Amino acid sequence: MRQHLGLLVVIATTAIVGTIAAGCASRVQTIIIDNEGGTPTEAGTSSGKTSSGTSGTSGTSGTSGTSGTSGTSGGTCPDPTPIDQTQLPWKPPAKSVGACSAAELQALVTYVNNNSSATYAQWKSAGVNNPTCRSCIFGLESATTWAPLLEDAAGQLVGLNVGGCIAIASSNVNCGKAYQNWFDCRFEACAGCPSGDSAGLQKCLTDASKAGAACNAAVTAVDTICTATVITDAETKCTGTSFVFEGPVKAQCVGGIP
Repeated sequence: MRQHLGLLVVIATTAIVGTIAAGCASRVQTIIIDNEGGTPTEAGTSSGKTSSGTSGTSGTSGTSGTSGTSGTSGGTCPDPTPIDQTQLPWKPPAKSVGACSAAELQALVTYVNNNSSATYAQWKSAGVNNPTCRSCIFGLESATTWAPLLEDAAGQLVGLNVGGCIAIASSNVNCGKAYQNWFDCRFEACAGCPSGDSAGLQKCLTDASKAGAACNAAVTAVDTICTATVITDAETKCTGTSFVFEGPVKAQCVGGIP
């Protein structure tokens, strides 16, 4: 079941992958974190890059008296059980280029940046004044195509459509799907992490993509379907100046991605 998300902590990010963290349905706290977990190439695909938070950092086995990963006990964060990422939700991105202006996107960025304690409802109401723009940015997960920010029927935030921007930037819907599946897989694997621990969550998201971990197959799928060069270029095009949602909103609601 897709997890409900809230907006407890907002930290600026300059990477497409710095996005929403989730807990179980009863844990509505969400962390939008800086460079969480790295990109697929940073997770150890053919580019050979490595990410921060590898073995030997704080919170791993043998340090600070804890065991497992991300500072949790029993190795449940991330959960090591392999996840079939192809079974995770995915819909092609909706596109309504011109529904929002660049100034309206910047106004949302400014609002979120200046109101770190704002609720998701306030993002929608105070952050986006134009109803046409609002209807493009926010949409139901159950729709046939996905908006940048996804909600359930109750209006709860349940996802961020980073794969939509990747699909548009790469001109490859299958690449976007693979990326979204990888993106969501890690949050599934890290659902057992303690809430409020952003550093631990960052490490968990990185660890979830490593060899033998729950989402390693998802990493491989991105590299295979997209190719390392294409995904690196697409991620660059989808990177925002302050927050991860900027790329998806730009691609789907403002001027598109060239």
